[in-house]
Amino acid sequence: MKTFTLLLFFCAILLFNAPQADAINLQKKEVPEVEELDNAPNLFKSDNMFFSGQPNLETFEWLKDQGVDLVINLRTEGENEDFAEEAFNEEEMVAKLKMKYVSLPVSGYDGYTPENLEKFAEAMNGKYKKVLIHCGSAGRVTNFMMAYMVEYKGYKLADAIEFGEQIKFSFPLENLLKEEIDWQLK
Repeated sequence: MKTFTLLLFFCAILLFNAPQADAINLQKKEVPEVEELDNAPNLFKSDNMFFSGQPNLETFEWLKDQGVDLVINLRTEGENEDFAEEAFNEEEMVAKLKMKYVSLPVSGYDGYTPENLEKFAEAMNGKYKKVLIHCGSAGRVTNFMMAYMVEYKGYKLADAIEFGEQIKFSFPLENLLKEEIDWQLK
């Protein structure tokens, strides 16, 4: 009888706390501010994260001086090879600067998968002080950050979009309709 009573007690606690937990999860979170930096094209900063298109050597060195200790590259192997032929091997250069390097190739819509988002989240696990996330122009970066905010940080989609619009996200349909679209996940 004691076991049944104890079980009933815990079920009641869960039942009464569930709506409160949902209300906490649905509260609007403060959307992080993004600052556009003029050290390189498409270079942005928010808290301990930097977002960019393909950085050049000087930008990588500057980012190292800023304390960046993790680089997440969303460019494809082909893009990386082409860049290495024109400029330098990014992975080797990042290693020389004593930063951790993670390559997560994202190509077209096929690269926008839950599995790649999970790998992205694993790389963003908090072990690093400052992070650079880059691709070719900061477009893929923006989409991955927005999805990461929703799936792993508890932001509403509308808030993640507000964050993304400070970087490279745009939704031309809003311009065509001359009104803001209300974003909600169902």
